[in-house]
Amino acid sequence: MQQLRQLSPQETLFIGGETHCVYQHTGGLILLDASGRPDFGFETFRRYLEARLKSVPQFRWKLHEVPLGLDLPYWVEDEDFSFDRHIRRIAVPSPGDPAALGELVSYLYSKHLDRNRPLWETWFVEGLPDGQFALIQKLHHCMMDGEGARKLGEVMNDFEPDAAPRPIDPSISQAQPGPIPTLWQQSFNAARRYSRLPFQASRDIYGAAAGRVLQRISRGGRREEKPTTPIAHFNGHISGHRGLVFGSLSLEAIKKVKNYFDVTVNDVILAIVSGSLRDYLMQQDKLPDDSLRTAIAVSLRQDGDDEFSNKITSTSVTLATALSDPLERLRAIAGESTTAKEEARAGGKGIMEMLQLMPPLLVNAMVNFSPPDKAVSMNGTNLLVSNVRGSPWPMYMAGAKVTATYPMSILAPGMGINVTCMSYIDKVDFGITVEPAMFPDPWRLVDGLQDALKEYLALTRKKSSRRKKKTAPGKKPASRKR
Repeated sequence: MQQLRQLSPQETLFIGGETHCVYQHTGGLILLDASGRPDFGFETFRRYLEARLKSVPQFRWKLHEVPLGLDLPYWVEDEDFSFDRHIRRIAVPSPGDPAALGELVSYLYSKHLDRNRPLWETWFVEGLPDGQFALIQKLHHCMMDGEGARKLGEVMNDFEPDAAPRPIDPSISQAQPGPIPTLWQQSFNAARRYSRLPFQASRDIYGAAAGRVLQRISRGGRREEKPTTPIAHFNGHISGHRGLVFGSLSLEAIKKVKNYFDVTVNDVILAIVSGSLRDYLMQQDKLPDDSLRTAIAVSLRQDGDDEFSNKITSTSVTLATALSDPLERLRAIAGESTTAKEEARAGGKGIMEMLQLMPPLLVNAMVNFSPPDKAVSMNGTNLLVSNVRGSPWPMYMAGAKVTATYPMSILAPGMGINVTCMSYIDKVDFGITVEPAMFPDPWRLVDGLQDALKEYLALTRKKSSRRKKKTAPGKKPASRKR
């Protein structure tokens, strides 16, 4: 007998958190170089994509929603599925430069996916110069997290121009949706969920309190004050409009800074974003006195987990924007992020875990009616910054080479900016999603990323030069402590 397939509590926010001006789908701008493929075009790409996605049954599933949002929806088969509704073509306005392409992506992103159909779209973009094309992908976050999207990319892409499709893990290719639940089944599951709610809430609150007590004991009884989260000018009501700017940084340069200062790649990325945002806000005289804070994603996946579903939590980390010295900012970020990730993976409860206990109806009401400043104080964050690991090898689609993968992600209520990046071969591709009314000339943020990285590279050279001067002739310099 076929089993019902209901969404997990991890998807609660992505279902209930969608409003007329809050989208819960992610986007992606993929650039393709087909200059050596005169036969490449929309029909070639379409045949290629259909052949790959036929092996991924999740792309033919749709949501069956529970009346009034009293419980999480179910995944069921779309009996009327057609690729025609999901693979489309469009042309970028002349001259087809990055600014025009960013406007096109923003326009297509700023429309809800149809919940009566599978929750994805792919747009094939023509009109770019010199044999270049682009893809604009929209994918609802309830389908998968960033790591799941990366695994999907491995299904959709080749590592050689004309490679045969690779075998797909049975956990993906053999996945089955459930039948349409009867009204009795929906009612029973909803009642069971509500009956468990008091126990789960009590357990999570107790677990969170116990964790804080243990942390306090480990600190010798000292009470740790909750970090201050300022209200920035972009922590206000967001509209249904979105803007996207994008650019790339050298992965080798980021790793050089990471290795020199003995921090992580993510620490360096957060410091670079901090430097860019700090300079942008200072130029407008809008930098808060207290340091801005960001929510970062923390993966809960185990090694060998190949599913596309969401297995993720989040935690709050300082961006240290109140510190003028870039090295002090990097050290502050690195110190706090290490502790925050350990607590998140150990089961520390945050706002995301508490929201997972609620039915979509209640989550939607909170998102719709909570003042923006309350959302910031509840989350303890001003913006979202995500870093996704991508392919270290060149990828191809229908013979065309993928040259860049720029993410476009979700603006949370009260947060008018999201910075998401993905590594690809020897660079890191950044997509900065903004509320356009809050960020005039947002391309300066991309320039700021370049400037911030240059600043850290200069620090490595300056300190290396000082070490050489201090080293006596004929002696080796002391090894740097790791």
